[in-house]
Amino acid sequence: MGTFLIVDGDADFSADICQFFGSIGHSLYRAADFQGALLELSARAYDLVVSNVRLPGGGAIDLSRAMRKAGRDAELIVYADIDSAPEGLRAVKEGAFCLLQKPFSLPELNFQARRALLDRGSRRSASPGMERLEGEAAYRPYNFIGESEEIRKVFKIVNRVARTNVSTLLLGETGTGKELVAGAIHYNSLRSGGPFIRVNCAALPEQLLESELFGHEKGAFTGADRMREGRFERADGGTIFLDEVADMSLMTQAKVLRVLQEKSFERLGSSEPVKTDVRVISATNRDLTERMREGQFREDLFYRLNGVTIRLPPLRAREGDLALLVQFFLKKATLEMGKAICGIEPGAMDMLLRYRWPGNIRELENVIERAVVMAEGEIVTAEDLDLLFAGSELPAAGQVSLPPGGVALADAERQLIEQALERCGWVQKKAAELLGVSERVLSYKIKNLEAEGGLRRPGSR
Repeated sequence: MGTFLIVDGDADFSADICQFFGSIGHSLYRAADFQGALLELSARAYDLVVSNVRLPGGGAIDLSRAMRKAGRDAELIVYADIDSAPEGLRAVKEGAFCLLQKPFSLPELNFQARRALLDRGSRRSASPGMERLEGEAAYRPYNFIGESEEIRKVFKIVNRVARTNVSTLLLGETGTGKELVAGAIHYNSLRSGGPFIRVNCAALPEQLLESELFGHEKGAFTGADRMREGRFERADGGTIFLDEVADMSLMTQAKVLRVLQEKSFERLGSSEPVKTDVRVISATNRDLTERMREGQFREDLFYRLNGVTIRLPPLRAREGDLALLVQFFLKKATLEMGKAICGIEPGAMDMLLRYRWPGNIRELENVIERAVVMAEGEIVTAEDLDLLFAGSELPAAGQVSLPPGGVALADAERQLIEQALERCGWVQKKAAELLGVSERVLSYKIKNLEAEGGLRRPGSR
């Protein structure tokens, strides 16, 4: 737990923040103005300072400078309304950890506080000459953005799996963060000191993929002018991540199976075995059960890869996470592009919340980056998003659109029930609230749909 200083001239607002953080075990102190904050900072060591941008007698920019001058290593989180947001952005440039735009929720503040503390801890534990691999930074725990029940389940499984050497299969739609999860497993495992090697199995034709995975000897094929190590050889002592594993040919699958069984392979053009000790994490957005039924994926390889399965939820099913992701990507894009954008207007956020995100987190990040490019002011507006969503399915708030050709009422009801259940992670109580019916009525409808074969639970065949 940490020691926090809350700085705000509004006593009721700061009291609410203190009560929230105190309820989860942190030690809390308060200051009502700039001078009071300086006195508190001189009296004790703090882990985190949470401050309004504008304060009686000064502001967050002055506070950031004073903390730096005094050698205080506490993280600073600032918050601002729309009028004072430009000052908040300047505070971030002065060294504040992040800017929150009012109104914000206490869970959102808690999320950013946890990220700040993790960042502070990683800085303090770093020693000269002991830096980790550059790629590790992308897989630190605080890069997992989300507070929803669905993503918390994923975090819990990742933490358990990381401590083992078991093969792990990641399932989920495109853009749900499978590579991020694979990296997190590796860098939090006993193999974290070894290499993390990634292979996109769908990006190369069969012969080139085999050469990438197993390497080749000089003269093994036209153009092979020298010996080359494969990815399995380079991953020795670490982890290999086989992305889009369902797209491998049956011949390549057989060779991968041998590596898993015998921990050895031959380079193309050689009969000499090469030993390797690797952990395999694989991922796909395809239905492997269907691929096996069609004879396109080996069952024996599936059971080797499927030591533990982690299913990543689509963004539309992660209730409450989108706003956190928007703020994260907005800050990232503005810093990378050097633009003074400090927030997103309610109308624009409403558009983002109503969109279904078929490309998931990857699509959201791209949309936010383009919105930052399009934005001419200090706030991303609905007009900035209009061009980005041109031609996309974006239902009007509070209404359901009837397709031009019409739709069967029973089909529409089934689809709405499926969407509500998916969004709520199949928690019927939450889905019933979304649909405006009682839990008993929804349960009755679900049973009828399942009996008719018109509704299938996740994982059902």
